[in-house]
Amino acid sequence: MRRDFQAAHRTRAPQPIMSLALSRDGSASLVSAVGEIDMSNAHLLTEMVEFLCRPPVPLIALDLSAVRFFGAHGISALLRASTLATSVGARLIVRDPSPFVLRVLGVTGMARHLDLDVSSTSAVAPVSDGVPRPASRDPLTRPPVGVPARLPVWAKSSASTFSA
Repeated sequence: MRRDFQAAHRTRAPQPIMSLALSRDGSASLVSAVGEIDMSNAHLLTEMVEFLCRPPVPLIALDLSAVRFFGAHGISALLRASTLATSVGARLIVRDPSPFVLRVLGVTGMARHLDLDVSSTSAVAPVSDGVPRPASRDPLTRPPVGVPARLPVWAKSSASTFSA
């Protein structure tokens, strides 16, 4: 039985957490990220931009539309990549960030420091401070349609129980 278990795990290839795809057209490059950008792989994004920052001075677009998770290391990687591109005279554009990425960049204030190209306007709600944010169906801020919002503890009656 032990051999069957080991054989089954050897035949299954591990799924990548993130994948990067590169397409080029002259000095313009498009890097598409898919998956999760976290501490285990954020450096790959920076290294890709560093690789692309060679003469002729390029235009680099990072397509983050398929990114499902974007943590602090992702923010750091984007800021490093942006600084690196600017230092060599290149232009770095963050193209179509997913609602999750857009929310993280908006909440942290980093959206102001990046060149964002948000072309799917239906997914973005304008805000008075000029920072785009996901529209009202954002799972981080609003419950799905048909699900009541969780009441704060102080608003519940004394007979109700708290469940997380």
